[in-house]
This record gives sequence, structure tokens and C-alpha cells, in this order.
Amino acid sequence: MNARPIEQTTGDDAVLAATGRRRAQWFEILDAAGAREMQHPAIAALLVESHDVDGWWAQSVTVAYEQARGLRRPGQRADGTYEVNASRTIAASRAEVFAFASDDVARALWLDAALGKIARGDDPVEIEVVGATAPSSVRWRWPTTAVGGGDGRGRVILGLSDAPDRADGTPSGKVRAAVQHTRIEDPDDVPALKEFWKARLHALRRLVEG
Repeated sequence: MNARPIEQTTGDDAVLAATGRRRAQWFEILDAAGAREMQHPAIAALLVESHDVDGWWAQSVTVAYEQARGLRRPGQRADGTYEVNASRTIAASRAEVFAFASDDVARALWLDAALGKIARGDDPVEIEVVGATAPSSVRWRWPTTAVGGGDGRGRVILGLSDAPDRADGTPSGKVRAAVQHTRIEDPDDVPALKEFWKARLHALRRLVEG
């Protein structure tokens, strides 16, 4: 896996400024409270309710604590599964990109045809649409016959949002396409899926932009 521990993505000085204590101090408090035996929601709630820590920072400290105490691996979610994220900026409208993601024929050009590259065996790999909200998102069920398929709980969301305006305040005319692939059971599958989605979003951009 290439996910980094949260200490490498959020500095300790930032934690001190936001919460009044450094991570090591919070870890001592949580140890004393018996947090090693608690589930993630209970630890975060303890920080919020007993120590007035902001909700976002409570989550950050909780994840760092779980990683430091060996309760959670980098990139691991509270339920024990893993997730992959990838994004790409595309010069098009949300409606245009949504059409390429929601239409079966158009989607096959950049996604479905490449699914065989991450098949676990010889069985067909077919992705199933489970929902869509035009023009903002499309949701898929990840196939069990693909890498990361596991027991069929895998889900993929392609979210579409307008890219930030230009410096002069005019619309950029671009869309940020972001993939979130969740409920991956095996951490060894994460690198391959990360590369797969980066490549698929690159293919989507080339197709949409022509």
C-alpha cells in the first residue's frame, strides 16, 4: 500500500493549534480512558463530548491514535476496509461528463472495456450501476470477479463538481471528476486499483475532450 500515516499529511503543530494539545498528549489521554478497547465512533465521541474537540479534528486525532496503537493501518477505514481515491480535471460541463459515465455505450469506451485488465480469473467482469444523480454522480457496484471484489460489498462513486473559477472570477469551464472506491477488503489490492482508476479517468478526459 502507498497510503501515508495521518501524521505525514497533517502536521503536529496544526493539531496543537486546533485542539490545544499535541498528538502525543491526546494519545496519553486516550490510553488512560481505555480507548484501545473502544470502537472508532466511541473514541471520536469522547474527544468531542469530554474534551470539546471539533468534530473534524476529533476524527483526525482518532485515526492517528488508531494507527499509532496498531488498531488501524494507513488507508484503512473504521470498518476495517480500505478505499481508493483518484481525480482528474476535464474541460467540459458536468452534463457532458455525466453522459459518458451514465450511458452504457459511452461508458464502455473508457471503463467497461478495460475491466478485463483487473480480472481475477477467466470469468467476465461486469460493473453494475446502482444509482445516478444527474449531473453530479454515478454509483456502481464493484464486481466480485475483479481485483478488490471481495464479497461483493465494493462500491464506486464518480462525483462531478465544477472546477474553481479563474483568477478573474469567470467560470473555468472545467469539471473535477473524482472517483471514490470503497469497501476494499484486501490492502494488497489498493495499489492496482489506484493505478486502474487514474488510468480510467485519464481515458475519460481524452474521450470527452476529443
